[in-house]
Amino acid sequence: MLINKINTYNFFNMNCKKARVLMSAAVDSELNLKEEQDFLAHLSECKECHEEFREAKKTKMIIKERIVQFKAPQSLVNSNMQLTSIPATEHEDTLLFE
Repeated sequence: MLINKINTYNFFNMNCKKARVLMSAAVDSELNLKEEQDFLAHLSECKECHEEFREAKKTKMIIKERIVQFKAPQSLVNSNMQLTSIPATEHEDTLLFE
């Protein structure tokens, strides 16, 4: 959906509204070359958007650092492996919903 919204804008005349549409994609390094050039050119001229972008990148970094990854217990891994290796006809009667 964001891509469709982005494509409706003409980025040759970048302004704050257009820059904000691109902000999340820019933080995730998902802009094409032209979008990135226009976006960065705008940031070099607009202190408010530059600060907003800096804060968005900082927020993403903090979230990324604080995400806790858990390793599944080996018993759960083994159970899943066993279930996925059983042919469908052998476990059809174990379905909870039809």
